[in-house]
Amino acid sequence: MFSRKGNGTAPAARPRSKNGASGLSLIGAEMTIGGDVASDGALHIDGRIDGHVRCTNLCQSESGVITGNIVADEARIAGLVEGTVSARTVLIEAAGRVAGDVAYDTISIAAGAQVEGRLARRSALAEGVDDLLVATPARLKREAAETTLFSAQPTRIAAD
Repeated sequence: MFSRKGNGTAPAARPRSKNGASGLSLIGAEMTIGGDVASDGALHIDGRIDGHVRCTNLCQSESGVITGNIVADEARIAGLVEGTVSARTVLIEAAGRVAGDVAYDTISIAAGAQVEGRLARRSALAEGVDDLLVATPARLKREAAETTLFSAQPTRIAAD
């Protein structure tokens, strides 16, 4: 009933997805990494990374901190990012804070999220558009009758 068949060696513990990519890698809340992190699979970050991150799927918790650039197919951000984000799909949760530019194909920004940087579609950047149209937040006026969130005149910025 409990006999061991075969040569007695255990199979590899590394799960693989259908496309051959490796499974989930976890950076715990107690962990700090100084340097770049690259993964062919999903990466869940509860701790801190002082370096660039490249992976297929990034999931950052509220306690996660990344001080470097992110390149991913999908990036779900709930913590602090100090650097640029480039992903096919970007999801910035309500607790998420991004201090840097965001390049995306599809983006979702929850109410309460903070983005201090420029937003641009990756296709527009790839096409070499001379300038991108960006809405410029205007300062809120204290007068109740004249409160505006965005200035009437957009600002044009050059694509890097």
